[in-house]
Amino acid sequence: MQGALRRGLVLPNWEAGEDPAQLVEAAVVAEAAGWDGVFLADHLIFPPPATIGGSDQAAPAQPMPDPWVVLAAVASRTRTIRLGTWITPVPRRQPWQLARDLATLDQLSHGRVILGAGLGRRPDHERFGLPWDLPALGRRCDEALEILDRLWSGEPVTHHGEHYRLDDVTLLPRPCQRPRIPVVVGGLWPNRAFLRRGARWDGIVPHYPGDGVLPGDGTAPEQHVTDLLTAYRGLTDDPGEVLLLDAPPGSGPGYVEVCQELGVTWLLTAKHEGSWSLDLEVIRGGPPRA
Repeated sequence: MQGALRRGLVLPNWEAGEDPAQLVEAAVVAEAAGWDGVFLADHLIFPPPATIGGSDQAAPAQPMPDPWVVLAAVASRTRTIRLGTWITPVPRRQPWQLARDLATLDQLSHGRVILGAGLGRRPDHERFGLPWDLPALGRRCDEALEILDRLWSGEPVTHHGEHYRLDDVTLLPRPCQRPRIPVVVGGLWPNRAFLRRGARWDGIVPHYPGDGVLPGDGTAPEQHVTDLLTAYRGLTDDPGEVLLLDAPPGSGPGYVEVCQELGVTWLLTAKHEGSWSLDLEVIRGGPPRA
């Protein structure tokens, strides 16, 4: 199934140091160069704690600017480029605050926001006293997304759930986009829970072994993409948006065509080992052409 394929740029907010304005400038350049969207990671701790040399020493912390604050600045200097996260750990944020923040950004950007939603990483929970319990986090995420959707309607919301309670709450203004800001769900293949969640919302942002973020397992990227999207399309008649990383290590010359045939709508260029960083000249070169 072929259709329009948009090209996004994952801006490495973990490389901005003490100058997040670099990210804003990169997004402005990206819009002028023809990129369709910019996406920022959403972590509290970067890099994640790691064992170095067999010890328990953690890697030195690096600055990690907040993606939504940066994207608000980007919105004020751009007109067309889409703005999203890669991805926001929804259970880590209060849903009413996230609803207000994103509705405000959608108003500022005149309807350009995409919410990449997921469970997040273990350190961003446990280091702040929050349990790393994936089934519980999944239920919390589902409940929070339901609340977001209802709050974005502009109608009064009363909700008494497992994790959240609201009593006659109306949040205004509404987002510009109707019926809501698109919600695309991230997760790690071959786990399928996020595919079911994405099928209930507006699409998926999957990672799979060997995609440039996760270690490879010897399977060709094209095969992983085929398997995960076949599984996903079996869950929904309307797959919505499908966002994958561009040019994973080991992919062949037909990778883009495979993605298009399977209904991928976005290919995202991100920093891999030895690839581009916050280099404006590279961004000015524009998105890859099939």
